[in-house]
Amino acid sequence: MPAWLARAGVGAGASLLKKHLKEKGKELVGEARKKAIAKLAKKTKKTKTKKKEKKKRDWPEVRLNDRKEGLAEEFLEEHGYEHSSTSGKPNTYTYDQDGKVKAYAAFTNKGKHGVSVKTFNNPTLKSLRNWMGY
Repeated sequence: MPAWLARAGVGAGASLLKKHLKEKGKELVGEARKKAIAKLAKKTKKTKTKKKEKKKRDWPEVRLNDRKEGLAEEFLEEHGYEHSSTSGKPNTYTYDQDGKVKAYAAFTNKGKHGVSVKTFNNPTLKSLRNWMGY
């Protein structure tokens, strides 16, 4: 590697700079050389970084703040809950007289076992996800 490239601190970009200069057919001197090195160093840094892929969330066609009829039932069934005519069984859901959906989940707290109840009245996807612990 030429000494002037080593002094510039470009390192791995030195061969790229040589290739770039040969393609352009230019011999850069002094300040123009420093600018070309800095510009090329920025380009090489940008190309080396990889963009993180966005995680695909469940139900991408439904916005988080949407309220759809039957959303709670579909969501619960996708997570292993079943419709039941009797209340109080873990991992089941029932309908209230007002059309609300009640979900029953098993829990353990300090050695005691029980069933928690959550009532959903036309919930959003976001509230369902928060309750499920996403």
